[in-house]
Amino acid sequence: MDSLYLLQFACFIFMIVNAFFVALSHLHVRWENKRYEHSRWMIVVALIGLAIQYVIQMVFGFRAADDSLGAVVNILVYTPCFSLISMGIYNIEATRSNLRKMILMCSGIYAAIIVVFCVGISLHHSLYIREGLYLMLTLFCVSVFYCIYMIIQEMIRRKNMLETMAATDLLPYVRYSRASVIILWLAVLAMPVAIFS
Repeated sequence: MDSLYLLQFACFIFMIVNAFFVALSHLHVRWENKRYEHSRWMIVVALIGLAIQYVIQMVFGFRAADDSLGAVVNILVYTPCFSLISMGIYNIEATRSNLRKMILMCSGIYAAIIVVFCVGISLHHSLYIREGLYLMLTLFCVSVFYCIYMIIQEMIRRKNMLETMAATDLLPYVRYSRASVIILWLAVLAMPVAIFS
């Protein structure tokens, strides 16, 4: 067994365990909040999607066959999964109309990625889409930065609103918000390495 296969298997186990913990945390909730539950299941679906992607990579060996082919498959899967995780975080903070705008924007970017992928396949008659890969990566980066920007904007707006309405300590809220953004930034820094390494 080569190291790539073992790494993919470890990532698969990691995603399944995380999805299990996030789903299992539902049992420890005393009072259900529909918005939180909706966010929880969006994150669970995203983690399961990432786990499925690692199984596909192990079974079909896209990454082992060629780096550019593996990168194309990664972008096709990472984009909706990252968007789902971001929307799960954003859903806790934002109003429904703002969430709808974010869903439309993320869906539009992913549709553009699919169009680039399909055009690349029709031009090159294979999954090796050459210059289309860089356009897909650019769209992926736009999606990532858009999601993070929207979350930060909503956090600032919500924090300012809470500061004017409440006279209590907002430190737990600020810690939660900062931790969410730090985790997203770590994912952002790791994804280009995962796609191109």
